[in-house]
Amino acid sequence: MSLLLTNGGIPRALGWVDNGIIISLAMALAWRFRDIGWPVWIGPTILLGTMLGLPVLVLGYAIANHAPDVMASISLAGLVSVPVNVVLLIVAGSVPGKPASGELAQVFE
Repeated sequence: MSLLLTNGGIPRALGWVDNGIIISLAMALAWRFRDIGWPVWIGPTILLGTMLGLPVLVLGYAIANHAPDVMASISLAGLVSVPVNVVLLIVAGSVPGKPASGELAQVFE
């Protein structure tokens, strides 16, 4: 989303921080999905697709159709991405992980 910001100064800098937080959250989801025993690619793919990919697609669609307010169109993408990601995080956080095995299990005993 930071690439979409046209103003200089603090908002642009915070946009880059926002992207860093999204990437860090995707990495944490990958680790959590590995801990749960689910396919690792599911969590990060959904998160990155809804937080980075969907706004870019909406932007392209809005520009192609000469939408009068492009940023309002991108804000509508948040109506889809936020609930999807909240459900994803709730599921990832509420499913118990598999017990550790091997050397790690001995460390935590």
